Amino acid sequence: MINFGIVGIGRIGKIHLSNVQRYCPNAQILAACPASAEHKTFLKENGVALHFDTFEEMLQVPKLDAVIIASPTAFHYEHILQAAQAGKHIFCEKPINLEYEKVKNVAQVVAHAGIHFMVAFNRRFDPHIQQLKEAVDTGKVGSPRILKITSRDPQPPPLDFVKHSGGLFMDMTIHDFDMARYLIGDEVAEVHAHGAVFGDIPVDQFDDIDTAVVTLIFKKGCMVQIDNSRYCSYGYDQRIELFGEKGRVATQNVLEDSVVTVDALGHHHARAQYFFIERYADSYRNILMNFVETLQNKQPPNISAKDGLAALAIAMAAKQSLKENRPITLS
Repeated sequence: MINFGIVGIGRIGKIHLSNVQRYCPNAQILAACPASAEHKTFLKENGVALHFDTFEEMLQVPKLDAVIIASPTAFHYEHILQAAQAGKHIFCEKPINLEYEKVKNVAQVVAHAGIHFMVAFNRRFDPHIQQLKEAVDTGKVGSPRILKITSRDPQPPPLDFVKHSGGLFMDMTIHDFDMARYLIGDEVAEVHAHGAVFGDIPVDQFDDIDTAVVTLIFKKGCMVQIDNSRYCSYGYDQRIELFGEKGRVATQNVLEDSVVTVDALGHHHARAQYFFIERYADSYRNILMNFVETLQNKQPPNISAKDGLAALAIAMAAKQSLKENRPITLS
């Protein structure tokens, strides 16, 4: 039995906590922090008896094997260092940090501590994307030539969130940067980004954008185009297409239901699932189950701190490319 503590009981923290308690028979959440009165009710309903005001207090629980870090990004770095020093295995929400040197240090610290560390790029564990990955890996489409990723949110986050998020490339597109590396199985050589503000929330006051198109050129030649928007009038738009020498493989939007109505006006189906929590519910569950499984079997984590570092480097290059209006070469 793997005994977890969790720091951060917001929207994502509650999802992780519920998934461990419901779907991981070989793991359980023993403790949580920081816990308000509202959180304590939620914790009691989910069988978490121990709650603390600080992360440091929670780390003192003797039976604690691992921690889930679902705190705001600004706290990830210190929480990782504290957990590593205490010898706890770590499952950390993305991004690890917004500074390259700090993420590089995390990779070194967790390696030196000999702990199991996974960064939560959960979309790799979506069943549809795993089928796409299998098609690529088994050579069904041949060597990859063009990858297209569309990722558009139904609405933007609050301005207070944007202020501390690191921007669209760090918060939103970083999932797509990781997805491109995962599917292609190669490293990025060049990044060229374009962006604009089309919506009514003034994200530009925080040096941010709400719409972007990013081109990645991989070392082996595959070309990737990613388009993002914080505004999408028809819902959460998540599509991927990979074109190779032998054909193409693609994923489409997952709909609210599979009913199709046909009348004189045409064929009508349901809307796409509302947002990322609904669309990627399976992936949130699967990634934690994988973390527990690889930890128990003493296998390397499927998503390492180095993966987090690579995605961050691409995001930083995209931000620089947008600012300087030129392609950026990655070493």
